[in-house]
Parts: sequence; C-alpha cells; structure tokens
Amino acid sequence: MGTNNTSTNGESQHVVADPVSFARSYQLEALEKALKQNTIVFFETGTGKTLIAIMLLRSYAHLLRKPSPYVAVFLVPTVVLVTQQGEVVSAHTDLNVGMYYGELGVDFWDAAMWKKQKEDTSI
Repeated sequence: MGTNNTSTNGESQHVVADPVSFARSYQLEALEKALKQNTIVFFETGTGKTLIAIMLLRSYAHLLRKPSPYVAVFLVPTVVLVTQQGEVVSAHTDLNVGMYYGELGVDFWDAAMWKKQKEDTSI
C-alpha cells in the first residue's frame, strides 16, 4: 500500500494505509487516493463507503490519539446515522468517538464547551 508524509509541528509523520483483509479492490483504491489527496467518495448505498472511512481513520489514528491537536470529523446527513456510524467507528478503531447533532444544543455551544468535547474524545 502507498504512504503519505504528514507534518506535525515541523516533524515528519509517516502515514501508512491500514487496510482490512476483506476490502474490495475499489475500496483499497479509494483509500490510497484519500491518503494522497483530498477526496470525496461518491458510491451507491451499500457499496462500502463506511469501510473506506474506517480504513482511513485507522491509517491516521496515531495522529489523532491524545495528546494531539488533530481531530477527524465524519459527517452524516441524519441523526439516525450519527449513532449508527459512530458505533461502527467505535467498534472498528481504538479511537474515542463523540457523536453530535442539533438536539444536543450544539448550535449554542461556546468555544469552551467545544474545547472540553475535544479533550474528552480523540475523534
């Protein structure tokens, strides 16, 4: 699999793809592309976009674990998917997952509240 060099505070970090054995070739191709450049994956429902995201998060996990200034954000279009995808990310990575949506009042959180949330989670 390919690699990507990432800089953190002037230090070089080596990012290596972390594929799973059952990933399909097009998923691995999307992972490689995402490791090299900003990427939007546009596949039909049920084609494994979440698996690509999981593999990408696993590849960058060493940069996301505390203490770290970095965060990863996984956006979904509905509240139901927030819980569903949050649980999938939790199950398949060792990262702490925060799940946020409008009914929690996040639109009214100030910087201090967001900072606390960031400190409590690694993703």
